[in-house]
Amino acid sequence: MQSFRSSENGWYRAEINASREMILPGFFFSGISSRSSMKCWTGGKKEMKFRKMMYAAAAAMLAGCSASGNAKAAAASENSGSAEGSRPIVIAVTNDMTTMDSSLVTDETSFSMLSLCESGLVQFDENKELAPDLAESWEVSEDGLTYTFHLRDGIVWSDGSPIKASDFVYSWRRLVDPDTASEYSYIMDSIHVANAQAVIDGSMDPSQLGVEAPDDRTFVIHLDVPCSYLLFCMSNPQFYPLPESFVEAEGDQYALTPDDMLYSGVYTMTEWVAGNSYTFTHNENYWDAEHYPQQEIVISYIQDSQTAMLQYDSGNLDLVTLTGDMVDRYKGEDGYISTLTSGVWWLAPNMEDPDLSNAKLREAISYAVDRQTICDSALKTGAIEADGLIAKDVSSGPDGTDFRDAAGDLTEYDPEKAAQCYAEAVKELGHDASIEILYDDTDETSKVAENLQQMIQDACPGITVTLSPKPKKTRIELMLSHDFSMVLTRWVPDYADPQSYLDIMKTGATMNGGQYSNEQFDELETKAAGGEDAADAEARFQDMIAAEHILVAEDHGIIPIYQEGGAIMVNPSVKGYLSLVIGTGSYRHMVKE
Repeated sequence: MQSFRSSENGWYRAEINASREMILPGFFFSGISSRSSMKCWTGGKKEMKFRKMMYAAAAAMLAGCSASGNAKAAAASENSGSAEGSRPIVIAVTNDMTTMDSSLVTDETSFSMLSLCESGLVQFDENKELAPDLAESWEVSEDGLTYTFHLRDGIVWSDGSPIKASDFVYSWRRLVDPDTASEYSYIMDSIHVANAQAVIDGSMDPSQLGVEAPDDRTFVIHLDVPCSYLLFCMSNPQFYPLPESFVEAEGDQYALTPDDMLYSGVYTMTEWVAGNSYTFTHNENYWDAEHYPQQEIVISYIQDSQTAMLQYDSGNLDLVTLTGDMVDRYKGEDGYISTLTSGVWWLAPNMEDPDLSNAKLREAISYAVDRQTICDSALKTGAIEADGLIAKDVSSGPDGTDFRDAAGDLTEYDPEKAAQCYAEAVKELGHDASIEILYDDTDETSKVAENLQQMIQDACPGITVTLSPKPKKTRIELMLSHDFSMVLTRWVPDYADPQSYLDIMKTGATMNGGQYSNEQFDELETKAAGGEDAADAEARFQDMIAAEHILVAEDHGIIPIYQEGGAIMVNPSVKGYLSLVIGTGSYRHMVKE
C-alpha cells in the first residue's frame, strides 16, 4: 500500500501505480503494466498556501435575464464593501447559476460558485498539482482498488459542527440514489466505485455503494476496477461532503437560499439575488482560513456582453468574458487572457426524428459544415475546428501521442460530397428533408447556429433548416426529454480522459439527448471503461479510438463543430485566476492587490 502523509515541514511527493495512460494538468498517469507512476502532493497545514485551483465544468448552463437588471446588479456591487472595507472582486458571468445543490449541479457557473464555498478531499495548487484539502493524507492499496482518506483533525462546517467521514458517505450515496435523480450519478460508475451502477439502476440500495466511514476521520472507497483519475475527480463538487442531518432537515428547501446551506470552503454565500448577483464572504471556519484574505467575491449575472464590458471599462467589474467581436478591440491590453479549453461543441441529431434517422442526411450535414470559417469569423475566441468528439490536448496514449493526433481527423468540409450525400438521402426518404436546430440564445451560439443554417442550406439544395433559440435551461430540458430535431450542445469533460466524453454517448446515457445507440460502440466503451481492457493501457486506448470512429465517422451520431476557446479580461490588480484546458477557470484563489 502506498501512503500520502502530511508533515509540519512541508510537502512530500509520493508515487503510486496508476491503471491507465494519460496526461493531466500538472501530473502524469501511466499504464499499469509499466513502471511509470502518478505523482501527487501532500502537505501540512502550516506550509499550505493555496492560491489557485481548477475544477471540471459541467456540461450545461442557464441563460435568461435582462441587461438592465444586470447593469443594476453590477453597479450595486460597487458599493458593497468587503470585510476589509474595500470593493469586492466582482465577476461577470453570461449564464446564471442553476443550483447550489452539489448532487444536482451540471452547469459551469454553479460549479464555480460551489468551488468558492465548498471543499472536497483534494484540490489543485498553484502549480496545477493535486494537493490535500479536507483530507490531510491517503493510502492506495497495491491493487489500486481501495483508497483510504484521512480527514484533518478539527475541520468544521460554517456553523462550527464537525465535518465527518460519514458526511462523504451520505453525499456519495445521495448522488447515486435514484430518488435524487442526479444527472451526474453516472460519474460514480465512471470512477468504478463498487456497486455504483447497480445502485443507479435501482437494483441495489444506496447503502451498498462501495464507500464506508470506519470512524469520523476515515473515509474508504472501494473500486471494482483501478481508476487512475479518481483523485482528479475528487476536486469536483459532486464528490464534496454534505451534512446529513442538516440536509435531511431542510428537505426540498435545501440549497435554495444562503441560510439553507452549510459551508466547508474558503467562502460562505451571504447574499443570493436570483437571476442577478451572488455574494461570497470569507469563511473564518475554513481549516486554512488564515491563508486567504478577508474579502468578498460577487458573481454578477450579466447576459449582455456589451453591458458587461461597459461595466468593466467603468471599473465596476474585475472579470468579464469577451465575445468574438470584442477580441480585436481588447487583444493585447493588460488583463487579456485567451485559452483553448476542453469543451467540444457538436450537433446532436435526434435519432428518432423521421428525417435525421437517415444516415446519409447526417453525413451530408457533416460535410456541409465549414468549421474553420465558424472559428475564424463567427467566434474569434481561440476556438479550433473539432476533428472528433474528444478534444485536442486533453489526454495521451501509452507512447505520449495526443489522443486527437492518434485518432486522426474524423470531420471534413466538402460541399460537393455534402450535395451528393443529400441527393442520396432524398432518394431514400422520398422527400426533401426539414430540420430544426435547437440552441442556447446567447450571442456566441446564435452566430454559430446562423452560420450552420446557411452552410447546410447552401450545400444541400432543397433542405429546410429552421432555428430554435431557447434559454439554456429550456434547451437542456428539451434535449434531455428528446424533444427536438437537432441540438447544438457541448460537453466539458470531468477528467482528462477520453472516457469522460465517450461515457455520455452510450445507449441510454442521461446526456445522450440524441438517443444514439450502437451495440459495437457500447461494447468498445465498456471494454475500455471497466471491462477486459481497462487495465491494459494500449488496448484501452485503441478501444476508445475505435469507438469514436464508429460514433463520428461511420454513424455520424454526432457532428462535431468546434473545440471551445475562451477570451476574458481580468483587472490587472486582481491575481490568482486560473484557466486551463480541463476546467473553465477557478475564482477560489483570486486576490485583489
